Amino acid sequence: MTTRRVGWLPDDLTSFVGRRDAIAQVKRLLSESRLVTLTGVAGVGKSRLACRVARDLRRAFPGGVWLVELAKVTESEQIAGVLAASLGLREQSSGPEDALTAHLAGRRTLLLLDGCEHLLDGCGPLVRQLLDAAPELRVLVTSRSPLGIAGEQMWPVPPMSVPRLDRQGNVVQRTVGAESLELFADRAAAMLPGFAVGPGNEALVVRLCQQLDGLPLAIELAAVWMRSLSVEEILDRLADRYRLLTTGDRSAAPHHRTLRAAVEWSFDLCSPVERALWARLSVFSGGFEMDAAEDVCVGDGVAAEEVFGGIAGLVDKSVLTREDRNDARARYRLLKTIREYGRERLGGGGRELALRRRHRDHYLMLAEHVDAEWLGPNQVEWLTRLRHERENLAAALDFCLTEPGEGQEGLRMAAALRFLWVADGSLRDGRRWLDGAARVAPEPTRERARALAVGGLVSGLQGDTRTARALLAEARATAEDTEARDVLASLAHTAGTVELLGNDQRAAVEQLDEALRGEELLRHDGMAVLSLPNRALLAVFAGDFERAVELCERCREICEEHGELSARSWAETVLGLVRWRQGDVAGAVALLHAALRVKRLFGDVMGIVTAVEVVAWVEASRGRAASAVRLLTAVEKLWQPLGAHLFGVEPYLSWHADAEARARQRLSAAELRSARLRGAAFGLDDAVRHALGEQQEAYSDARAPVALTPRERQVARLVAQGLSNRQIAEQLVIAKRTSDSHIEHILAKLGFTSRAQIAAWVAEQSAE
Repeated sequence: MTTRRVGWLPDDLTSFVGRRDAIAQVKRLLSESRLVTLTGVAGVGKSRLACRVARDLRRAFPGGVWLVELAKVTESEQIAGVLAASLGLREQSSGPEDALTAHLAGRRTLLLLDGCEHLLDGCGPLVRQLLDAAPELRVLVTSRSPLGIAGEQMWPVPPMSVPRLDRQGNVVQRTVGAESLELFADRAAAMLPGFAVGPGNEALVVRLCQQLDGLPLAIELAAVWMRSLSVEEILDRLADRYRLLTTGDRSAAPHHRTLRAAVEWSFDLCSPVERALWARLSVFSGGFEMDAAEDVCVGDGVAAEEVFGGIAGLVDKSVLTREDRNDARARYRLLKTIREYGRERLGGGGRELALRRRHRDHYLMLAEHVDAEWLGPNQVEWLTRLRHERENLAAALDFCLTEPGEGQEGLRMAAALRFLWVADGSLRDGRRWLDGAARVAPEPTRERARALAVGGLVSGLQGDTRTARALLAEARATAEDTEARDVLASLAHTAGTVELLGNDQRAAVEQLDEALRGEELLRHDGMAVLSLPNRALLAVFAGDFERAVELCERCREICEEHGELSARSWAETVLGLVRWRQGDVAGAVALLHAALRVKRLFGDVMGIVTAVEVVAWVEASRGRAASAVRLLTAVEKLWQPLGAHLFGVEPYLSWHADAEARARQRLSAAELRSARLRGAAFGLDDAVRHALGEQQEAYSDARAPVALTPRERQVARLVAQGLSNRQIAEQLVIAKRTSDSHIEHILAKLGFTSRAQIAAWVAEQSAE
């Protein structure tokens, strides 16, 4: 006797990849709410996820799990009839609505309504009617917009997870079970048997998945091309993704077969204002805030009061995503795929040029406002905002450097962003934009003089003091020619810093002493006030601790007056150095910890690694050799992308060498190796926590064994060899999910956050 399957839900024809967390979340919501709507951008995989959840829940619904596909339904009046036919109900004279309510009233049933976004006016009332009539009914909906009825629980389906790449293009920390890579590998292997993601191609696949926004539809369409192209060749052709990603499943609904069809379906559902905004918002890069949208998009048929409603409508239709941040300011993002479609609709020409110029003007004003207001209580918020706008700032600078006649604004903007370049540790980016702006705008202007001066500071901080001095000389000549008195007044501050970095202490003292005579600038410019701790540092080098303390206290007084934190943290770092040189270890530690906590608020990379270095010297002087070596090793690694180690300042390098020598004398070869391995595995946050005494050791004694199982130790050794999760699974003949789980357990047991730390731990164990 066979058991008749109740319901209708087709089986998958291809393997279902990833989405474990999403499946669990949707199941939980269905247990709590009778109506759950999965929303999300075109191609994000709403239907596939909903079908997988419904399939997993079959046993919980004896009345059946029924998939009702609505994409081809064109009129709201047809919905009830299509739904009744899908459930196999006979036509009744009273109409399909009555037949449905009568059938569902006593049954525990799950309805999956797939693709409702074009039928919201009809779907909402019908679902409400059915839920009222059938207490045991659950409804799972997929739609690019919510139904908008009482009791609806929305769940936005996110793109698949994609690992990050560092600035050198290396995979930073592969997320355990990175879904986008798994999906591409699975679908590519179906096209090219034997294909796998490994060390040789992982970074390329990550870049591909990033460019495709982690959208399953786009990833699957790209994987089809593996029959005839390499991953790198697919990447090269993504400049026109809508032409490339066209070969999809011919059995799928028309708007799921190609990327263009999926996105056009969303565009067609938008109002005229929403369509205009979609196109205009495509000039933004990496997200935007409401005030930016209002500045850029108003005009030519879009009134100021329509922007808010239009953006809300685009969020409602899953075209725009509101970023999940804890900030007070709401922020929105267009995925690259959606943005490129909008840019295509914009059409280029004069309209696009005008929008890009308005976009540039908005971010130029933001940069100059932050620059003018930096010496105040809102520095952390300002720096955070500039970081959020990094991609828009880059787009605005690129416009200045590539569009004829915009070079002077490029100089203004690159110079105004001086606190981003310095406080964020973005020296390479800053130098690139400053040099580029100087090349395209060679005319002698005040703007050029100021940009050259900022370029000199950035070059000096990188350790290239020869270039820095040349830039400052040109800045002075240009400022004199253009009578730019404000630039001339600030040059002594910058020149003194550059001479300090260039180890010409006599010249540095002369320049900074001159700079400190300008009290007005000192009290109103956030970069000038740093001359006080810089001059104090020179006093420390000369052994004049009283003068150093006096200068640092003067800096702290100015900072207190303005509510300023950044320069104050530099003054406290120098005061910590003074206390250490005077033998006051407790006083040094208190000041350095206070400075570090502030610098951590800013994410001030250069400030953090400098303060951590000084903490390491203190640790070495009080006999904590292993701790000192860990911090010294971490700082050496963390300095590498910034420029010359410890700015190339000779007293710093000397104290560093002394601390290393002192620590080596107290440690055995094995202990020294162990400490260096641990320090090399530290990220920036790890180094700060260790310096502050917050680091939780995974084990308190190097000889005490960590409670890893034999299999976990085996997996840890393979991680140390550089194998990916999939490669580990293949070598041990286990499921990749099991490999992922082992690594999660290892990280948790050891108290680590990265694979590099596991590798260091394995090497440390081998050294014992």
